[in-house]
Amino acid sequence: MENKCIHSIRIASDLWLDEKRFNDFLRLLKKYPCEIGQIALFTASTHPPLTIEETQRRIAIIENRMKTIRNAGFSAGINILGTIGHHEEDLKAGLGDKYTYMTGEDGRVCRGSYCMNDESFLREYVVPVYGILAKSHPDFIWIDDDIRYGHMPIGNGCFCDKCISKFNRENNTSHTRESLVHELNYGGLDSRRAWLRHNSGAIINLFKVISATVRGINENIVLGFMTGERYMEGYAFKEFADALSENGKYPIMWRPGGGAYTDYCYGEIVKKAEEAGRQNAYLPENVTIRQYELENFPYQLLKKSPESTALEAAWCMTAGCTGAAFNIVPSETGEPVETIEEHLKKINSLTPFYRLLSEKIEGKQPFGICHGWFPDSQLAVPKGQFVREWGGIYAGFADELFDFGLPQTNLHKNASVLLLKGECIVHKSDEEIRKILSNGIYSDAYALEVLNDRGFGAETGFKVEKEFPVDTRELYNAHPLNAKIEGGLRNCRQAFNFGESFGLVPTGEGAESLSSLTDYHGNTLSEVGLGIFENKLGGRVAVGGYYPFTWVSDYFKTKQLKELMLYLSDNTLPSYVETYCRIRNHSFVGEKGVILALLNPTNRFLENIVVAIKTDAESAKCWDMDCNETSLKAEVRDAANGYRFFSVDAIKPFEMVVIEA
Repeated sequence: MENKCIHSIRIASDLWLDEKRFNDFLRLLKKYPCEIGQIALFTASTHPPLTIEETQRRIAIIENRMKTIRNAGFSAGINILGTIGHHEEDLKAGLGDKYTYMTGEDGRVCRGSYCMNDESFLREYVVPVYGILAKSHPDFIWIDDDIRYGHMPIGNGCFCDKCISKFNRENNTSHTRESLVHELNYGGLDSRRAWLRHNSGAIINLFKVISATVRGINENIVLGFMTGERYMEGYAFKEFADALSENGKYPIMWRPGGGAYTDYCYGEIVKKAEEAGRQNAYLPENVTIRQYELENFPYQLLKKSPESTALEAAWCMTAGCTGAAFNIVPSETGEPVETIEEHLKKINSLTPFYRLLSEKIEGKQPFGICHGWFPDSQLAVPKGQFVREWGGIYAGFADELFDFGLPQTNLHKNASVLLLKGECIVHKSDEEIRKILSNGIYSDAYALEVLNDRGFGAETGFKVEKEFPVDTRELYNAHPLNAKIEGGLRNCRQAFNFGESFGLVPTGEGAESLSSLTDYHGNTLSEVGLGIFENKLGGRVAVGGYYPFTWVSDYFKTKQLKELMLYLSDNTLPSYVETYCRIRNHSFVGEKGVILALLNPTNRFLENIVVAIKTDAESAKCWDMDCNETSLKAEVRDAANGYRFFSVDAIKPFEMVVIEA
């Protein structure tokens, strides 16, 4: 299926079941096409699996609606909302207890979700339902994100008897539910790896069943899958994609998702785009349609404005997505579809800008600084927390570090600097750790102790001296990286904001102190609160003992961190924003140069923003969201490090610009 347009849209069953409302919506969409190529019809509006009988009844209507959609000039398909089911909702319309429920660590069940290792469920339910869908001649079938482990009210299942028996057979063990949970929480890495393989294996098998069923009827139907951050499944998206595409034989689509349903705090939308970037990071290259799940659930339109919705669709395209899959249409019976008109109108107005992003970025991943997250980060969850916690604790811990113009990436091969927190690399081999330490890293005190305990003290250059739990401030020492800020102080107010405060001791020859720790009376508590070290592997290491990733938004700290990241990267960062302002930066490096997408996530009108770009270009092009193009003239200050400086006149509140050098 060729996708000539950038975006798609999904329609709730309560809307398409009503023929008049459905036709009214189609007329709106033809008026405001919004660069939308696909229209997907949800099978249901509630979240447990529909019965086979109800699926059959609805499919007759869906088939007629898809004909109407195609006649209107769109590609038509189905979004199956519940394959195994999401949560406990409208259980009267569900399957009941005929099959094995998804089961939690304590034996509780989710009555709206079923175990993927129940072969009778696959054979008697999944195969017939997907057969019904395939026979209705859809252009595509989107599979929703209920195919996961993590359902209310049980948390991270499944620990049913079938799953435990299967795990025991796979691993030659004899666990009960209680002993397995204890082993996963307190045992070794091998058991955790085996559990992640067990979980991902169930999904891979389910996808093979779905693929064989659908393609056995019509191999031209394109399958797509929606994800979230799925650490309990080992983030095995490549394997899932291989199963769904039959190892690349068939084209498939991907829909990275999460939760950002309002614009009350625009930071939540920014955070979701970063999550989508991680979901895109390690997908196979043959997954060329990656549509961000833009969802305004529960579709109460005042909760996210037309402007926020349209901007979200643009920003997600800078996180490796090729477009957005809008799920924004009012779903409740009888609500006038005209209420969505202002959203569609605004989205449609940005069509030229979406096309510009598509032309310049093409679903690529940015370059820059990377959180110390890994697809297998679930293995690193601290003892006692594996079953209830998730590996995402190592993914967003330094979000504030990217609020003032440092470039962020989610792909390790695109990273100039890696951020390390806590036990995020405890599961890595010695060889993998040496590779990490041979590049630029910025570590907290806990990760430093993990590295030193593993025998890498010679490569880190520091050890932890002492914790200072109260009344500690950071003092910027005289050092070239602290030019014009030496003598400045940062106070994270420990009486209000409990956080990391450790003094460090240099252990490596040449280790240097950038900051010391002092109390409120000027007494030195530790000579090193932040230090740097160059090791024999060729790596540049910085260790922050004092609130390394949080409360870092004052002028002095942002200036120091920009200099520090340039040093750690050995001046390989593609760009950074010099001006002291709140701004997000996604930077792309290609054969033709550097492209930046800068987002103003605030209600402040930013003016005269100075951006440093790693380029020898004497000028750059800049586009705002109206696609007005201006030329930026380069300023050369220090040619030795390879950066040139460009000044952007303005970025409006909650808008973006694109710069190409």
